[in-house]
Amino acid sequence: MTSVAEHWIPFIPVHIEGDNREIQLQRAGMPRLLKGAEGVTPQKIVPRTRLLREGLEDVPAVSYYIAEEEVERAGTLVETRWQRCRWLRGRVVTWLSHYRTIGRGEVSSGLAFDTLVPKPPRE
Repeated sequence: MTSVAEHWIPFIPVHIEGDNREIQLQRAGMPRLLKGAEGVTPQKIVPRTRLLREGLEDVPAVSYYIAEEEVERAGTLVETRWQRCRWLRGRVVTWLSHYRTIGRGEVSSGLAFDTLVPKPPRE
């Protein structure tokens, strides 16, 4: 298996319970593979932001699902940013907002399984 960037949090399709046609996307995790750490059970890479960490702090951890129709074929980009404005009498108001746009198109994570690697020639 090849590696992917740490910020790639996969969502895998799963059937909705009791329905064999409808699916939803469930948050999954990629293993953190470190060079030279053979024989060690890899830990899952977990999201850092509050948007995708929902349910991870619960004991036991709760799965996180997204409706399939909420994600465009080109992907979905969610940005978190601080907003600031002036209100009555010059009072400053700030808040944290989430901004959702369509992604930049189908992008490959580079993840590949069972790849053939050429063997170096013997000397």
